[in-house]
Amino acid sequence: MKRTFIIIALAGWLIFPAFGQHPPHDKNWQVVSQDNFNGPQLSSLWYRSEGTKNAGKDNEAPYFMIKNNVYIEDNTLVLRMKKEPSPIVCIPKNGNPCKYPGGIHPYTSGSITSNNKYKYGYYEMYAKWDAGMGLFPAFWFWGCVDSLNLYNEIDIMESTGCEPNIITTNDWIRPCDTVIDNTTGTFHHYCNHANTFHWFGVEWDKDKITWYIDRKAVAQARNNLLGIGIHNPMNLTINFQLIHWVWGGCALDPTIDSAFYYIDQVNAYQLIYDCNNKNISISDSTALANHDNKVKTSITLSGANTITPGKNVSLRASNYIELKNDFYVPPDAELYLDINPCENSVRVRRE
Repeated sequence: MKRTFIIIALAGWLIFPAFGQHPPHDKNWQVVSQDNFNGPQLSSLWYRSEGTKNAGKDNEAPYFMIKNNVYIEDNTLVLRMKKEPSPIVCIPKNGNPCKYPGGIHPYTSGSITSNNKYKYGYYEMYAKWDAGMGLFPAFWFWGCVDSLNLYNEIDIMESTGCEPNIITTNDWIRPCDTVIDNTTGTFHHYCNHANTFHWFGVEWDKDKITWYIDRKAVAQARNNLLGIGIHNPMNLTINFQLIHWVWGGCALDPTIDSAFYYIDQVNAYQLIYDCNNKNISISDSTALANHDNKVKTSITLSGANTITPGKNVSLRASNYIELKNDFYVPPDAELYLDINPCENSVRVRRE
């Protein structure tokens, strides 16, 4: 590729790369946490959830999440769904030691949620699950901003089981006390995922949200839903749900007695920032190859006019990136440019 041009990437420009750079391929990222579920117990990054979705409402889920359905086997996290009456679960609340009397849900399931809340970064999971009508594995962020009465959600991956080759992704905002949702739209992605491990990830920053399957970008949305966007720290959840609402004729197959959701790895990354008045100029190819892989305020390739063959170079800045001098990218190399606001990822303890 050889052209005479100048690229100026302005803040807020929506970029949707066909491939793009991602951890660990992109050295702009550093590890926040990695969990390979090598066991034998669940790590301190997570807690096992108990209860049911939409409890007490007309659309209460038919399954009940219990701790016994979350375990590690062969260095893999397993979430199990079983056709069995829900047990008695005693959770002290308002003076009542047994919140759930048991036997009122025909299925049990498994779920984990992060002890930390996260904000802005790249998050991914390597997982597979059993295919079956009405099974609904998911990997998602959620949180409520009490001061604004807003519930936020980013669905990194959802699969209904009724469409075994379709993955859906979304971002949502709604008032915390209502079920009326506002979303940028549901993205459908074709992926032969049934019973096969795949990577599912999301890059979330101040300006945009980009979804990945097998570490390739598949969808992107501006992070300005309702003119607000999603900017608060949120919990990360992996759970094995069952369809409990109308979804294009999809219904749970009553002959399924059990099913399993396998998670091999979950990784969290954040960008490395150096935005304190860092307007840098890269003068030659050697300097480009030795770039420190930190997000700068702006970057100008004033003298460099090519990439070393076989190399992948990623440049990120908060304001702009400028290329000059008939810049050339060899066929076996890759150049990725992106605009990222100088906002650090956030990880806070569970409230």
